[in-house]
Amino acid sequence: QCINNPPAFVVVFGLSNLFMVMSYGVLGLIIPTLETVFNLTSKQTGFILMANDISGTFAAIILSNYLSARKTRWISIGMWIIVFSALIPASTTLFVEYPVPNTREGVKDTGLCNSTFGVAPSDSAGAYAVRNHRYWWLHVAGSVLQGIGGTPPGIAGSTYMDEIFTQKAFGFAISLLYIVSFLGYPLSLMVGSFFLTFYVTFDTPVGLSPNDKEWVGAWWLGLTVPSLLVLLLSAFLVLYPRLRLCVDTTA
Repeated sequence: QCINNPPAFVVVFGLSNLFMVMSYGVLGLIIPTLETVFNLTSKQTGFILMANDISGTFAAIILSNYLSARKTRWISIGMWIIVFSALIPASTTLFVEYPVPNTREGVKDTGLCNSTFGVAPSDSAGAYAVRNHRYWWLHVAGSVLQGIGGTPPGIAGSTYMDEIFTQKAFGFAISLLYIVSFLGYPLSLMVGSFFLTFYVTFDTPVGLSPNDKEWVGAWWLGLTVPSLLVLLLSAFLVLYPRLRLCVDTTA
């Protein structure tokens, strides 16, 4: 019951939005890495980024009529979709191939779940990305789900806050929510850049550093970590009771 009050809801919901925005913002940072790993063209990366807005627009039109009841449940459902939208593309790192050039064991090709030795240097230079290209549609699927999942928190969240706050306090609460949410963009760049300093398989090849052209950073961490934090916070929101607006009748 310690979080059964409107200010606590703003804190939990605000942090959830912060981590959701971080999972959005990191995508722009890791696009160059995805182009290298999955052999993507600029048209394909543009479609990945655009699919979010398209699906979000249709979701807002369709779902706006259904979000008036059980708002906290809809908010949590949207956040669960956001979690899946990040984990689906991040999971491709379990299947794709990554080059490990110029190690003392010789040039080899290594993934998190598979390892193929004796790959020719020309193969590590880019042919592996051609084989990885078949997984690029999972990034499109993740972007589509991201747009759909972001709709319920955006619509139901603000209307629910309008119900549990007084008219005077609502303006301050919604402003605080937006400020905390917008912080997710710069934080996503900072955290995402930090994750890219780790090699994608955590098994850094001998003599390879983040300054080398062959370096492939841990792009999937920028999607996975914020989404798991969203999942944790959504567990509180789905259990949130309907708060009653308290009005001081003694005044």
